[in-house]
Amino acid sequence: MCRIRQLPEKRYKGPVTFRRSVLPGILLLASSLVPAEALACATCGCGDPTLTTMGSEQPFAGRFRMGVQATAGTLVIGTKGVDLEQVAEARFDLSAAYAPLPWLFFSASMPLLARQVTDVNLARELGVGPGDLDLRARAYVFKDRDFGAHHLLAVSLGVALPTGPALHDEAAVPLSLDAQVGTGAVTPIAGLAYSGFFGDVSAYASVTGALPGRGYQGFRRGLQVRSTLAGQFQLNTRWALRMAVDTQWEAPGEDADGTPDLVGAGLMAYASPDVIFSPTQDVVLQLGIRWHFLALTPQPFHPGPLLAFAVAYDR
Repeated sequence: MCRIRQLPEKRYKGPVTFRRSVLPGILLLASSLVPAEALACATCGCGDPTLTTMGSEQPFAGRFRMGVQATAGTLVIGTKGVDLEQVAEARFDLSAAYAPLPWLFFSASMPLLARQVTDVNLARELGVGPGDLDLRARAYVFKDRDFGAHHLLAVSLGVALPTGPALHDEAAVPLSLDAQVGTGAVTPIAGLAYSGFFGDVSAYASVTGALPGRGYQGFRRGLQVRSTLAGQFQLNTRWALRMAVDTQWEAPGEDADGTPDLVGAGLMAYASPDVIFSPTQDVVLQLGIRWHFLALTPQPFHPGPLLAFAVAYDR
């Protein structure tokens, strides 16, 4: 799986003349003394062949990973004929992660969104643009062994920055908060994650909390806690099946005047089956669906199925 690239030989340019029978041997000896750059694949670098999605990979010094994830789905909020609101969203997340040390990962993710909101009176708003930039540092505080670890525990700290612009309609009127693609708020993030690798079977669990600040139009979203519990079975070196349960709990938000806002508050859970495929070395494709099966919310909240496709590349 590993490729070794030999650097060009350093040739001696001098007045010395060599016999043909001696020259090959001297050149072979000289080439063995010239340093070579080892270009290792991700499997060789971490000692585990498991196909991993962005964020669940094993770290090793110098690992650089890029990824793109596309999702599309709809949801319905409120009561029909009263305050019903339909939201359709397409989202692209561009991500990069780098490990300068065997125990430390830095990552950045920038979302690009298109969101259409249809109100109960059939009025429509369309918001398109970049969302909030997500920056995180993930430190592995426990590994049962340095190479080919079976158990890894990581803590993460980060922040979501208000890079999404405030959007307005053609009359320069601000779009509603549900149509905005950014929050306008600085949001600290902290999390804990576990990864387990056991041959063809692997597991992943994480919990992440976010505390948004006050953003556009003076609105502040409530405390958010997200979790993932996933198991994966690797069929062979190219194919794997993954099943996860994703949950999201959010406290009520707060309007500019301090009034509680219940939209989006409560507990929601999704079943997330995925198929993972590696068409070539260091490239991982992921195709799946996020199927809502639980909503304990103070207001009617009905998410539709969310389609997801992702590509990750180790360089």
